[in-house]
Amino acid sequence: MMKINNPAIDLILDIADTKQASDVLVLDVSEQCDFSDLFIIMSAETKRQIKSIVNDMTLDLKNIGYDKKRIDGIDSLEWVVVDYGDFIVHVFDEDNREKYSLETVWEKSKEIIRIH
Repeated sequence: MMKINNPAIDLILDIADTKQASDVLVLDVSEQCDFSDLFIIMSAETKRQIKSIVNDMTLDLKNIGYDKKRIDGIDSLEWVVVDYGDFIVHVFDEDNREKYSLETVWEKSKEIIRIH
């Protein structure tokens, strides 16, 4: 798994790899966005997989000192957004990833890493 030398982001990338998330993307949105610097976007095939990714991520990040500010979508498990302030994690099911196409909305942002 690739690393970007940021402990929190590297941990998220490791969890995405371990939990077999697909099409993992880290975007630098700092030039276009005033509420966050990075978006980490990934897809999962099932609600169970989404829940597992989010649960492991929030617990492991808390263990290294990162506590989420807000979490949305945990009830539907179709698009879960976990806001950590400086970075926001988006875990999508495949249909909603295509439907909302954040890559298109934030197309002027710099792609830091993409793992297919």
